[in-house]
Amino acid sequence: MRRLWQSAVAWSWVMNGLRLTAGLVVLPLLATRLSKPDFDTYFVFLSLAALVPILDLGFSSSVGRAVSYAMGGARQLRAQGFVPEPGAVGPNRVLLWQLLHTTRWLYRLLTLGALAFLAALGTWAVSKAVDKTSSPALTWVAWGLTLLSILWEIYSGWWNVFLRNLDRVLSSTRQVALAQTIKIALSCGLLVAGGGLLSVPLAGLVAALVQRYLARREVLAILGPEPGGTDSRTVRELIAVLWPNSWRVGLQLFSNYLGSQANTLVCLPLLGLAASGQYGFTLQLITLCSSMAQVWTTVKWPYLGQLRVRQDLPAMQRVVWPRLWLQYATYLLLAGLVIGLVPWLLQVAQPDKSLLPMPWLALLALHGFLEMNYVFWGTLISTENRTPFTWPIIVSNLSSFVLVLTLLKTTSLGLGALVLAPLIVHGLYNHWKWPREGARSLGTTFWRFLLGGPGGVDRAPQTASWTTVGGPDKL
Repeated sequence: MRRLWQSAVAWSWVMNGLRLTAGLVVLPLLATRLSKPDFDTYFVFLSLAALVPILDLGFSSSVGRAVSYAMGGARQLRAQGFVPEPGAVGPNRVLLWQLLHTTRWLYRLLTLGALAFLAALGTWAVSKAVDKTSSPALTWVAWGLTLLSILWEIYSGWWNVFLRNLDRVLSSTRQVALAQTIKIALSCGLLVAGGGLLSVPLAGLVAALVQRYLARREVLAILGPEPGGTDSRTVRELIAVLWPNSWRVGLQLFSNYLGSQANTLVCLPLLGLAASGQYGFTLQLITLCSSMAQVWTTVKWPYLGQLRVRQDLPAMQRVVWPRLWLQYATYLLLAGLVIGLVPWLLQVAQPDKSLLPMPWLALLALHGFLEMNYVFWGTLISTENRTPFTWPIIVSNLSSFVLVLTLLKTTSLGLGALVLAPLIVHGLYNHWKWPREGARSLGTTFWRFLLGGPGGVDRAPQTASWTTVGGPDKL
């Protein structure tokens, strides 16, 4: 029990479990405590809140990578690539404090931009439904609370990102789990007490306040006294350094969001509500398998960023290899349970609900595995502060959507088109390209590393020749 308490992996699973619990506990309460118009309006709020990762514009990943570099002893940052520091020891506290001030100013700007965008879009969306709700005045108050909660999450959430990439993954994950627990418990309590549409946004605001307080306190304790000030010029220069890779990641996230929404929108009118629900339910289960499996490697990204800036490739191999196999094994186990057990359980307990037919279910699980694999290797490549996968993935998402439409219109595949199209399109490039390139960034080859384990570095990573060259984009 002591080991589990100290395990970032275990706490990450708890966090994923809490997210699942929110759907199993809060959603039924919403369905029973809200009228049908209020319940539908809640999902309008939910869809607007889902824009938070996109409104981040990819800065959280760039900030996190820069913090891990500074923790690894980096003396300067670049817009593309990095300056290796093979002999670095200990964190660069001056750079860490500069990043903290820069991140604070950056997220103030992002919050103002989100306010302008969401205030207009959200108010328009809510105005279309507010007259049908049980209390229009209460609905407007609920929208105001939702907007405030979203903006506060954007403005304050970066403290936890900063904490996590200071290699305090365990503390970061515990705090997120605590905030999620508070949100679930308070949402349920307020719904039972008659809070209606106010319940979930109010609970979310309280949870975000608690999480921000805990993360901020720990970050400042770790950094210690500030060694000098950070002027506005340094802030502007650091934002310019963070921006090039941030917008690429942000654009990719937007592409992923549009792709998933587009498939749902296509499925509903062409195949009907029942088929849309069947596909969405199955996809959620496969996504859950992937997110649970990725925990093994996710907890090590801050540390891998430190090793990358020190160019300690043998140490990176030793960290990655066992955890990658644990990720594979966990996914295969969970996906096997979904394929072999869940259809039978649904048939017994909920015969009106079902997953995709078996061949399509197996293919969707296969695509989930291959997608998880290339996402891992792409993230490993991004520890070099480059994102060569952005445009291939965006083009693949668009091509997959076009192929879905074509197959639905010209064949009788039905739901199979939504499974087959992304498997074919991503299989042409992403499923094999990024595992190969990611292994090369470790100084090895994919199959040699996967089957032979950590070994000698027999080649320099591709970026070694150009990351050491000075340029105008360094700080």
